Amino acid sequence: MNSSAIDRNRERQNMKIGLSCTVWANGERAGHLDGIGIYSSALWQSLNRLSQTDDIRLKPYAFGKNLPALPCGVPESLARDYRIHAVLSGVLKLPLHNSAAIARDVELFHATDHHIPLIRGVPVVATIMDVIPVIYPEWIKQDLKRLKSWLFTTSIERADHIITISEYSKQDMVRHLGIAPERISVTPLGVDPAYFERIEIAERDAVLARHSLKPGFFLVVGTLQPRKNLQRVLEAFQQLPPEVRKAHPLVIVGRDGWSNEELLPQLNALEQRGEGRWLSYLPQKDVFSLLQSAGALVFASLYEGFGLPAIEAFAAQCPLIASNNSSLPEVTGDAAWAVDPHSVESISKAMRDVLDQPEERERKVQRGLERARRFDWDTCAQNTLEVYRKVLTNWR
Repeated sequence: MNSSAIDRNRERQNMKIGLSCTVWANGERAGHLDGIGIYSSALWQSLNRLSQTDDIRLKPYAFGKNLPALPCGVPESLARDYRIHAVLSGVLKLPLHNSAAIARDVELFHATDHHIPLIRGVPVVATIMDVIPVIYPEWIKQDLKRLKSWLFTTSIERADHIITISEYSKQDMVRHLGIAPERISVTPLGVDPAYFERIEIAERDAVLARHSLKPGFFLVVGTLQPRKNLQRVLEAFQQLPPEVRKAHPLVIVGRDGWSNEELLPQLNALEQRGEGRWLSYLPQKDVFSLLQSAGALVFASLYEGFGLPAIEAFAAQCPLIASNNSSLPEVTGDAAWAVDPHSVESISKAMRDVLDQPEERERKVQRGLERARRFDWDTCAQNTLEVYRKVLTNWR
């Protein structure tokens, strides 16, 4: 065997990876996972499956104390408070206190969320979903907004390689952060296979009855925050005739987020008129039933790094109304009703078209199902593994 073949074989054997999963751990403790938590969890599961053939060893880490047990085990604590570490590492260039021990245990460290540690002695790969804190700071929570934006950009600088989830996000990083394109790899997200499974009609009806719903409603899924553009969706819905609003109410599934002072009274009024429901957080199985019963998912977001709810709707065979901006055209192709998220009229017209065009609706549902099958977590993990190998080869 020649030397290059030996090197390639060595790369495939005993690859020891540290996987940082702070957002996942926090989500498990809170009882619900956001998009980053879903990514971290799904990536670990698929990497763990690949480890059976590629001899990968995964070790979980996280910032915080009294960390919860995850399917990958109880994460080893990196530090009690990420913010303190981020300031010390950003200003004084101080690495983690246990940096040397981590370097002995793993040969590559992957921060699967924006909590990126400074570690000496091993390459650090970081997954960055988008650059919202830099280009749209007004959309993030108001507390410590400037500090968060500074921490974000400082943390990215310490990564040896960056993974992002769409070509659009990659170009944003090149354009707004000045990162060299060769430092960024794109690994699109996957969709949970459970979204493809058809739910028994009786089970779906039971979920709808529990929430006083009938099939055919417009559905919005996501935390109530400015970026999700719910204000314009509400205005678009109000442009529909009263009888349509009664027959196809607007159902919002999402936790209360921030900057919603003017939104919450409108949601209460919507319910009082019998034209919609705000269901806050629901178990995933209930969301499956709602997606398979909805007339359409309305996903008029102002910006997405990927747009996982779009692919989940496709897998559930739910018609999709989606924004024509950021990463969403890349993800949805021609399978959604594309709208200008800044135009109430554009959103409202798409809502009418979904109801009035049954043949086009069926065509788009089938196209969406085909697109959803292109996105799976095992492919995401395999692409991630190739990034690890490339980074380790360059590091050595």
